[in-house]
Amino acid sequence: MRSSTARVVLGLAVISLLRPALPSAHEGTRGGQPEHAPPQEARAAGLQPRDEADAPSPADELLNGQVLQRVDLLLHSADWAKLKENFRENDYYPADLTWNGQTVRNTGIRSRGTGSRSGRKPGLRVDFNRYADQEFLGLKSIVLDNLTQDASGIHETVAMALYDRLGIPAPREAHARLYVNNEYAGLYVIVESVDKDLLARVFGEIDGNVQNDGYLYEFNWEDEWHFEHLGDDLRPYKDRFDPKTHESESDEPLYRPIEELVRLVNETRQDRLPEVIGDRFDLPGFIRYVAAQNFVGETDGFLGAWGVNNFYLYRLEDQARHVLIAWDADSTFWGPSFPTNDGHDANILMAKLMRVPEYAALYRAELQRVVDLAAETVEDTTWLDAEIRRQLDLIDQAMREDPNKPHTDDQHAGAADAMRAFTGARLAFVRCELERGPRSGC
Repeated sequence: MRSSTARVVLGLAVISLLRPALPSAHEGTRGGQPEHAPPQEARAAGLQPRDEADAPSPADELLNGQVLQRVDLLLHSADWAKLKENFRENDYYPADLTWNGQTVRNTGIRSRGTGSRSGRKPGLRVDFNRYADQEFLGLKSIVLDNLTQDASGIHETVAMALYDRLGIPAPREAHARLYVNNEYAGLYVIVESVDKDLLARVFGEIDGNVQNDGYLYEFNWEDEWHFEHLGDDLRPYKDRFDPKTHESESDEPLYRPIEELVRLVNETRQDRLPEVIGDRFDLPGFIRYVAAQNFVGETDGFLGAWGVNNFYLYRLEDQARHVLIAWDADSTFWGPSFPTNDGHDANILMAKLMRVPEYAALYRAELQRVVDLAAETVEDTTWLDAEIRRQLDLIDQAMREDPNKPHTDDQHAGAADAMRAFTGARLAFVRCELERGPRSGC
C-alpha cells in the first residue's frame, strides 16, 4: 500500500488493478497476479470489474506466452517476394494463416514497423478482415514482431509480462516459430493488436459502458517532442496521433482535446497541475507507467532519449480523460544502472509533476512497488529472474535455428547473458537510489 504522503486520488488508475487474470490451462504458472483494488475503491471510481468466472476468450491460447507457438502462412511465392522487396511499403497481400490446426483463409498481410522494417525478415501485420468480413479466434488482426532490434529476443515480452503484473494496460504477447510456405522464416512474437477488443478486455465497464468506443490513437514519432505545446493549430497533433477509432470524424473532436491537454500542461503552474488536468489525464496511471518503464531501462518510451514515443492514447468513452496503453518495448533493459530519474527534466509533464510533493512521493512508491513485485520469491529466485530465464529457455532452439535473424549466435548469447544478470543488479541499484536519491553514486 502507498504511504500516507503518497495518497492521491487514484481516479482511473484503479482500472488496471481490477483486471483479473482469465482462467486458462496454464493458470498459476506465471506467479502471483496484481493485487485487486478494494471494492469500495472500485465503487467510488464507478467501475465494474470483469467477473472472475468469465469464460476464457478463444484467443487466450494463441496469445499464451507460456508455450512456443507455431504459425504458418501460405501465400503466392511471388507475393512473398514482392513484400520482402518492397518492405518499406504498406502494400497488402492475400494469405492463409494456420495455427493449432485451425486455418483462416484470405487474410491480408503487409510489412510493418519503423526502424525494425526488414527485407530479409519482415515484421508483419495480419488483418483477418482485410478481404472478407471475418475474425480469427475473435481477433480482427495481430502483429508478428520480427525481433530485429533485440538480440536477446525477450526484451519486449519480459517487459510486457511485468507491465501486466503491475496492472498496466498492455497487449498480450507470445513467441512463435513462423513458417512461410512450409519454410521456417524465423522466431517472431505474436502481439495482440490494440483495438476495440483489447479496450473491452482491459478496461471492462465504467459507469455501465463497455470501454470499446472511446477515442484510440497510436502515437507516431515525428521528431523530438517532450510534450511542448505545439500551438493551437491541430496539424501537429494530427501528425503525431493516428486515430484507430472514430477515424471519419472531423479534426475538432478528434484532436482538440489532445491540444487542450498539452496546452494546459504547459500553461498551468505545477502546484495546480493535478487539479487542472486530473479530469483529462490519468495521472496516477501515468506515474505507474513511467515508473515501470524506468525500472526496465526503457530508452524509447514516454520519457525517451529522443522524446515521447511508443504508446497508445485512449480517451475514455463518454469522458474527457486520457489513459496510456503500453506498446513496443524492444528498447528496454538498457542496463542495471539506468538512473531512476532518467528523462524527468526533459519531459514537461514529468518535470512539473516531480515538483509536486504528492506525485514525487507517488513515483517513488510506484518504483518501490515494481521492485517488490519483481523481487517476489519464486522457488529459489525472484519472479523477474525466473521469467527471464523461462523465456530464454523457451526460445533457445528457435532462435539458434532462425535463418533470417540479423545477429549472430554469439551476439544472442551475449544479450541473453546480460538479461540473466539484469535482475539482481537492477534491484540493488534501484533500492540504493530509492534510499539515497537518483545519481548518488549507487
